[in-house]
Amino acid sequence: MPRTPRLRRTKRWAVTLAATVASTYLLDLVATAAGVALAASHLLRGVDHWLIVAFLVGSYVVWGLGLRVSLAANWALLEETGTSTSALSKAAYDLAGVGRRSDRFRRLASQAGYVATELAKEIPYYAGAFGAAVLSDSVSSNDALVFLAGANLGAAAYEYALGRLTRLFLRLRSRREATPARAG
Repeated sequence: MPRTPRLRRTKRWAVTLAATVASTYLLDLVATAAGVALAASHLLRGVDHWLIVAFLVGSYVVWGLGLRVSLAANWALLEETGTSTSALSKAAYDLAGVGRRSDRFRRLASQAGYVATELAKEIPYYAGAFGAAVLSDSVSSNDALVFLAGANLGAAAYEYALGRLTRLFLRLRSRREATPARAG
């Protein structure tokens, strides 16, 4: 019995929600571990504050580069499977597709949803880092900035890896679908 379009839509959303949860937790694990490791290493201890701020800004540039890889892979995933690693990105993609808008509009909408989610994930990092600096004598504002820079570098590596793994998944899926099924 063929699946109904609603069932396929439900399955795509279930996969997207599961991928969103898994991706969020894994990103937080990687980014937090990288931030803690850099801060605990004391590699930047004694460095002028302005250099640490510049390092933090640079870490956002690196994060943006990793995010760019993940955004492109997420677009391909949406186009080929109707699923995403970001529920907000998929929702924006689906809503932008209503009325058959252009691919460019749908791509921008899905990317805006993805980036908005990633920016919202920054809030707990800033609250935790600066909360620790305010509430503890052993954590300075420079320590908080170093933690944030490390978290950004971890997030950059995660986003890059997620993008590459998504592309690999799509290539393997494409090959599997292109290979004729053998009669058993």
